[in-house]
Amino acid sequence: TSTATVKIVVTDVNDNDPVFDPLLPQNLTVTEEEANCFVGQVKATDPDAGVNGQVRYRLVNHADLFRINSNGTISTAVPLDREVRGQYDLIVEAEDGAVEDPRRTTLTLSVTVLNVDDNSPVFSQPSYTVNLPENSPKNTVILQFTAKDADLDSNITFRIRTQEARQLFAVSPVTGELSVLQTLDFETLAASDHTYTFVVEALDNEGIMPPGLATVTVKITDMNDYSPVFSQVVYRGMVAPNAVKGTVVATVQAEDLDPPGTPASHVHYRMDLDENPYSGSIFDVDEVTGSVITRVNLNEEPNLVFSLVIVAYDDGEPMKVNKTLVVITVLQPSIIP
Repeated sequence: TSTATVKIVVTDVNDNDPVFDPLLPQNLTVTEEEANCFVGQVKATDPDAGVNGQVRYRLVNHADLFRINSNGTISTAVPLDREVRGQYDLIVEAEDGAVEDPRRTTLTLSVTVLNVDDNSPVFSQPSYTVNLPENSPKNTVILQFTAKDADLDSNITFRIRTQEARQLFAVSPVTGELSVLQTLDFETLAASDHTYTFVVEALDNEGIMPPGLATVTVKITDMNDYSPVFSQVVYRGMVAPNAVKGTVVATVQAEDLDPPGTPASHVHYRMDLDENPYSGSIFDVDEVTGSVITRVNLNEEPNLVFSLVIVAYDDGEPMKVNKTLVVITVLQPSIIP
C-alpha cells in the first residue's frame, strides 16, 4: 500500500448578502440650517472572504441632500430647511466587492429635521387702514390682526410698537384685536389728529428672530351731528302775475354746523312736493343756491298766495334734514316794482 498527501483549497463563493447592524439607531435627527452636520452611522458586514466580504455604501435617494462616506457615516450635504420638509426616509445600500454579480442590501432610515427659529412672524397684510366713527364707545374693537410664523411651535403675540399710539389704542396680545381706549370727538380734535398712523408688531415668544411689523392707519370719521338750520322760519316773496320762467322770487339759506369741508356740512335744497304738489308744479328751488324760481311762465290772478315747503338736507351719514315755509304773493299790476 502507499499513501499520498492531497491539499484541497476551498475557494469562496459570494453567497452572502451584506447585513446591517440592527443595534445602530435607525431613527435619526438633524438640526436644520447646518451643512456638513452629522446625522448618523450605519455598519454592514459580509461573512464572505476576500473582496466578496468587503462592503461599500451609497445613498439610493436624497443624494443631493445627504452624503455617506466609506465607514458608513452620514452627514448633510447642504443646509436643510424644516419649513420645506421636516422628515426624510433615507435609503442606504450596502454592496459587497464582488467583481461579478455583487450582492446588495438596503436599509431605510428615518431622518427628522429639528426646528431652528429662523423665521419672523408675518402679518396677513403689510398695512391696515380702518375708519373709526367719532364718538365710538371706549373699548370698541376696530380691527383684528392675524400673523403666521413658519417655524414649528411658534407662539405669536401682538403689541403696539409706537409709544404715542398706546395712549389711544390697545391690542390684545393673544387675539390681535385692536380697540380704542377713549371716545374721540371729530369736532374737538385738531385737523392733524383726524388720522393716526402707527406700527404694530407680531412677536414669536419662543424665538430669537425680529418681530414682524405692520403699519396701521386709523381715520376718525365725522358723524352727522347737526341738521341744516334755516336762517328764517318763514320766507316771503312776491312775483308778477305774468312773470316769465326762471324768475327769482325768493332765496332761502340754511347752515350746517358740522365741520366745514366734510360731507355732513354740505347743504342742498329741494321742494317737498308731498306738502304742496300744485305749488311745486309752478315753482322750483335751486339745489345749490336756494333760489326759488318760477318753473313756467305765469298767468295768475293778483293777490293769489302760494305756499311752498323747502327741504334742506346734507350729505352726512345718516342724512339729516330740516324744512322751512316760503309764502309767495302774486302782486297787483299797479304795485309791481
